[in-house]
Amino acid sequence: MIAAVATKLRRAGEALGHQIFYVTLRLTGQRGAYALLVPVVATYTLLSRHIHRATAPYVRRRFPAYGRLRRWWATFRIVHSFGQVLVDRAWLGLDEGAQLGGTIEGYERLKALIARGDGLVLSIAHVGNWQAALGHLPDLGVPVHALMDYRGEQVAKHFFDLRDAPFPLAIIHTDGFLGGAVEASAVLRRGEILTVMGDRFVKGRSATAALLGAPVRLPTAAFTLAASTGAPVAVLLSAKTARRRYVLRVWDVIETRGVARAAREAAYAAGVGRFARSLEEYLQKYPHQWYNFFDFWRQ
Repeated sequence: MIAAVATKLRRAGEALGHQIFYVTLRLTGQRGAYALLVPVVATYTLLSRHIHRATAPYVRRRFPAYGRLRRWWATFRIVHSFGQVLVDRAWLGLDEGAQLGGTIEGYERLKALIARGDGLVLSIAHVGNWQAALGHLPDLGVPVHALMDYRGEQVAKHFFDLRDAPFPLAIIHTDGFLGGAVEASAVLRRGEILTVMGDRFVKGRSATAALLGAPVRLPTAAFTLAASTGAPVAVLLSAKTARRRYVLRVWDVIETRGVARAAREAAYAAGVGRFARSLEEYLQKYPHQWYNFFDFWRQ
């Protein structure tokens, strides 16, 4: 009973906090919300033990030489970075004139993969301003579908929940029939694009890979779906590079065409390993832009 009441109070507090930022965005724009974010995040990281417990497994592995003060600063930067992403999401949803500019490193490579007609799986992660950046993927010229656990009732609204315009990606719900696999396979057979989160295992098939010196369990969904049509898998990770700028980069391309059925499990595991290496390379360059607030190595 007490736990249930505490949960309701926490959610009510979160909702109030988001509403305050929504009002700030309407009155002062992105800059004003960014200014408000600094004291809010500073207070949170000073007073909350929970956030330090949540980030500690990553911070200790990514910054093994850091002492307590520098670990606190790393946690502040991660939470502040995530806060900026949430502000950007709300800003894009509430302000019709809001826009983020950016580039896709590897654009021509993606176009060549699409031209093969086998479909294309984009293995993405909870990094950078991934959601806002993916809104530009329809520029590649074919329909884009996102296989995701979508919950419209969440307090932290997606930018497409806050505006009247349709989301530029079609959502395939993971809680649908067979986890959305039938619909996702049909997308690839039509030669279209499918985005799949590769850095968070929830259910289904998985493989183990090394990340920052320790084994992690990662989903094989991107590779099992790609193998149904022989589609390539491109590891595409986003990063926020300035207040209104982002970059999407192709970090690796993994082929599934021509893999014998008997060798597929090994191929899936190898693909997961390559995804983990790409993510680790990303974290070397953008260490404060990965948003997994739990012990990722104990899944």
